[in-house]
Amino acid sequence: MKPDQDLFGKTAFVTGGSGGLGKAISNAFASRGAHVTIFSRRLGPLEVAKDEIVTNCADASRQEINAVPVDLADAGAVSEAFKSQTRIADFLYCSAGGNHAENGFFVDLKASQLDSCMKNNYYSTAYAAKAMLDIWVENDRKSSSTDTQKEPKGHTTRKLVFINSAAAFLGIPGSVAYTPAKSAVRALADTLRFEFLRHNSAMTTYTIHIAFPADFVSPRFRLEQDTKPHLTKRIQGTNLASFAELEKKFPSSEKVALGVIAKVDQGDFIICEDSLAASCLFTNMTGLSPKRGLGIVDSVMGVVVGWLVTPVLRRRWERMCREDGERM
Repeated sequence: MKPDQDLFGKTAFVTGGSGGLGKAISNAFASRGAHVTIFSRRLGPLEVAKDEIVTNCADASRQEINAVPVDLADAGAVSEAFKSQTRIADFLYCSAGGNHAENGFFVDLKASQLDSCMKNNYYSTAYAAKAMLDIWVENDRKSSSTDTQKEPKGHTTRKLVFINSAAAFLGIPGSVAYTPAKSAVRALADTLRFEFLRHNSAMTTYTIHIAFPADFVSPRFRLEQDTKPHLTKRIQGTNLASFAELEKKFPSSEKVALGVIAKVDQGDFIICEDSLAASCLFTNMTGLSPKRGLGIVDSVMGVVVGWLVTPVLRRRWERMCREDGERM
């Protein structure tokens, strides 16, 4: 078996798998031999994505690619969709989310937009994680009771991966609905990292990982550019003349996907692979998250960022906000 085709017999579930980073992750898993099931709201884009994923399979005759339409903000629907699959996932990548319909300043947003942004980003992640964990734990219980009667099966590793955002590390003006939702996802991952330890056994190991990609090129990124306030674009450095310039400046979905998967394979909990800025921001707000590697670089950078970078960044943003207010 080739080293890059090491997942034959494994199954990956990917929410938000019909486009952007979710589809790129699904293609990567298919190319390594895994069965892949993608979940998203609209059937049309799901079917198009499924056809593309099939073409990327290592051996389509040995792999099963499925597309399941489901409202990921509906806990019951997500649970039923996961339970209805013929295979239990070894990996769950939660990649659904976005905020192109909820960009704007707090005073300009409707309460319904705050609600929808939380549903699309936090609840779509939490409900998928809950549904998957319920299935995994129940499967472990059944396997445990069965294995007492016969020879034990091999060890199983189950991986839960949240595709979050660097927005979780700081409040960006004009992204006021999105940042709290992504901060909530980070808090969920930190908490589940501890709770997962309760479920580890001689039969099964549970791991959780959370990625914080910064801006990257995707169809959703293009939509978000159309709805971001100019101030937000200036702060993010996305106020360029054309989308072609943005494509040169920021990484592709495919590059980010491969970076995230590689870090998950290595066992990293915190993943900021695509962005030095996101990596630095994490070091100044580690909390109880484990530091990366031996922790030395994160510890040193945390001091540097806290003393030198954050004060400068804060004052710069304050000045930009005042100037933007004067132009109102």
